[in-house]
Amino acid sequence: MVEASIEQTYLPLGKQLAANEKKTRDKAIRSLRKFLSAGSSMSEMDLYKLWKGLFYSNDLGALVMEMPAANAIPFLKTFWKVHCQEWHGLDRIRLDKYYLLLRRVIYFSFQFLARESWDTVYLEAYTDMLLEGPLSPTDRKNPDAIRYHIIELYFEELEKVLDDVRARLEDEDDLDVPMEELSRPFTVLAKEGSTKVLRTKAKEALAAHEMEMKAMAEDSGDEDEKALLEEDDDEEEE
Repeated sequence: MVEASIEQTYLPLGKQLAANEKKTRDKAIRSLRKFLSAGSSMSEMDLYKLWKGLFYSNDLGALVMEMPAANAIPFLKTFWKVHCQEWHGLDRIRLDKYYLLLRRVIYFSFQFLARESWDTVYLEAYTDMLLEGPLSPTDRKNPDAIRYHIIELYFEELEKVLDDVRARLEDEDDLDVPMEELSRPFTVLAKEGSTKVLRTKAKEALAAHEMEMKAMAEDSGDEDEKALLEEDDDEEEE
């Protein structure tokens, strides 16, 4: 029954999501959100058909937040599968829109993982999915353009999500992020990447991220020390 529902809505949704009129695209997105949030289980083929039909829409990253957690990683897996397969056939004129879509999907993937409190099962499934898919160190069928773009934006989008999480915490010390696992795809690429360029880019991204984290930790320490000094001054005045 579920498969029939997908089949009935697949073609019109695909056309509506690629429509020129924003009103039509927005209506299709609302319809799709409603369908996904219903929590119906979908096979890999269903998901493949869905992403194939949605391929030409550029505002779908947030959809991973609309579905039950159990469907999120398979949903993302088929997203990357379709985009790796179809990348070389893209209209070069619209390439920036697809790069933006990749960025949004990475961002909302981190939002999903943060919402699930960085659950080990979901996080390891996510990093495994990246290494088996778009960030595979050895699969040369996957476009280097996608690999390089993910490498460029991965930690940047992660930090945006961590900023959101910090803003909701009363004490930043409560922030507990499994950074080693989040960085694992880059650690693997740095060692096992099939080309020197790929290995170098992964190493540089890791090094830049580590420097950023170190700088933030030092800034945080300076702020803590400043706060303590101000408290001491207040006590002396009293």
